[in-house]
Amino acid sequence: MRRRDTLGEHVSNAELPSTIRKLLAEEGLEPDPPPERRIFTNRDLNLDRISLVGFDMDYTLAIYRQEEIERLSLLATIDKLIARGYPETLRDVDADPRFAIRGLMVDKRLGNVMKMDRHGYVGRAYHGRRLLSSEERKGIYRAQRLGQEKERFAPVDTLFELPEVTLFTEIVELIDNHPELWPSASPPGYPEAWQDVRQCIDESHRDGSIKDLIGQDPGRYIERDPDLGDTLHKLRSAGKKLFLLTNSFFPYTDTVLRYLLSGSSPSYADWTAYFDWMVVGSGKPGFFGDGRPFQELDRKGAMVGSPRQEVQRGKIYQGGNQLALQASFGVHPDEVLYVGDHIYGDIVRSKKSSGWRTALIVQELHHELAVRRAREMTLEEIEGLYVLRARIAAQVSGQRHLGRVLARLTVQTLMDRAGLSRERAEAQLERSRAEVRREVERLRAYEEETRQTLERRSQEIDEAFNPYWGSSFAERHDTSQFGSQVEYYACIYTSRVSNLRYVSPSKYFISPHGWMPHWRAR
Repeated sequence: MRRRDTLGEHVSNAELPSTIRKLLAEEGLEPDPPPERRIFTNRDLNLDRISLVGFDMDYTLAIYRQEEIERLSLLATIDKLIARGYPETLRDVDADPRFAIRGLMVDKRLGNVMKMDRHGYVGRAYHGRRLLSSEERKGIYRAQRLGQEKERFAPVDTLFELPEVTLFTEIVELIDNHPELWPSASPPGYPEAWQDVRQCIDESHRDGSIKDLIGQDPGRYIERDPDLGDTLHKLRSAGKKLFLLTNSFFPYTDTVLRYLLSGSSPSYADWTAYFDWMVVGSGKPGFFGDGRPFQELDRKGAMVGSPRQEVQRGKIYQGGNQLALQASFGVHPDEVLYVGDHIYGDIVRSKKSSGWRTALIVQELHHELAVRRAREMTLEEIEGLYVLRARIAAQVSGQRHLGRVLARLTVQTLMDRAGLSRERAEAQLERSRAEVRREVERLRAYEEETRQTLERRSQEIDEAFNPYWGSSFAERHDTSQFGSQVEYYACIYTSRVSNLRYVSPSKYFISPHGWMPHWRAR
């Protein structure tokens, strides 16, 4: 996957007076940000032509503390599963929060979880907590084009979905190894177990089992970004209008944004003052295709008036649809930049149906870039080993073909075509065949040595990214399916919204345009 950072144009202010430097810093013209806070470009995007910027809330404006959220989600879901007849020992499960990452695929039929490269090839897979061997994995998925059977496969698109993957793998372990824990009946099948987990975690979100606890102590579960308010203010000061478009309903939205934005700036009375339009309970991705009306809400979340097909600035609405919202903006679709974290619900659907430009918030990118910086030499070595291995493989192929040609060549042919005696023809042919065999053996030994070194280095790097899956963005030394989706659907991507404060509101993001293999041929 191409990765090139596009930082803001920072003015060299070493010789400017301190008061001027302070004012420039307040305008975002600051020293280069840490590498983990850079913005990356897949598609040219001129911010100067963007007049509206929209934001999702969960995992976009609000960055969650993932381990705390997962622990809370697991506890709430396990309670509901036990109420459905699952064994009490489920409470004793010691689930590893590192197991599930975004971009995985769940095989509900076989109880497997897998990770694919950009071509849909399964690079690794687990059954429960057991890593499938190469032979097992290839025997199951070699001929599959995964994801086409929607009844069988479930993609893991959001960080909210990670707890259900973790819990599902633990239940698969119980089903396989302790079926006696279901005394009154046989354990559920894998598809039924997945459905139970999904339903129970969805119910936990709906009935407040999760969000009520977050609201009682938001600081435990949500990181308060001190730069968020300044970032939104910077965009507004540049003349851009802002809107909120979230699936969360008003009470929870109000709680979270009060925590994130209250007191950030004396210029804003409360969080609603940062946004020109506010839509809660939007029902994405259906929002981008359905025709539901908007329902106005007051500042306490109570319904006001009748549903309508337009929204007014400064008011809060629930539901609605993209076409009506777009009409209310009064701008062309390509003048809107929508910032979200959900590949499908926020990015793919908004890009396909609305024509809005897209920015993807990838919270995991912070860890990804930190590892890449810390392991830069090892990553460079891996790149070199791959180039070397490809060259060795090409030479092995050439020598093997030469060996086959020599094997077909006869002494009589040499005698007839080269005018050699039988003795000389036999000697030359045998010597040539032996030299090719020795060269193939030498190259194969070199190839094996390179392969083993490459495997060791790759394992080191995978451990640094994630001990189960390696990097979210890579698989089999290629871009992962998740990485390819980020590349294909997001115009720009970064680790958090406040990274926008480091770039000019007129920034022209220029992508590293792709090359086809033959374009660089000489």
